[in-house]
Amino acid sequence: MAKYSDGLDAVASALAQPSRRQILSRLSTGEATSSELSELTGIGLPTIAKHAAALADAGLITSRKSGRVVTHRIRTVGFDDLQTWIATRKLFWDTQLDSLERHLEKP
Repeated sequence: MAKYSDGLDAVASALAQPSRRQILSRLSTGEATSSELSELTGIGLPTIAKHAAALADAGLITSRKSGRVVTHRIRTVGFDDLQTWIATRKLFWDTQLDSLERHLEKP
């Protein structure tokens, strides 16, 4: 597994894969087992385990094993770094565009 310089890199890398986003969408409605995620995505259990590991490494999900059943749950706190990063850039560009608009409106 690749090592990341910060949490944002891990989150962005995890979200870059469509199957992982599909898994997160499903987990946003509640817990799901690996088997349920496999059925939903059409992906085999070994690949689900790899996707779950990447999402867990990024802090986006937690997993627990009971016997042979692995259950996954979303961790919304894992999205905090990404949300902060996006909000900072949005604020910057909103400010820049407002400034440009004022400049263009001057007679």
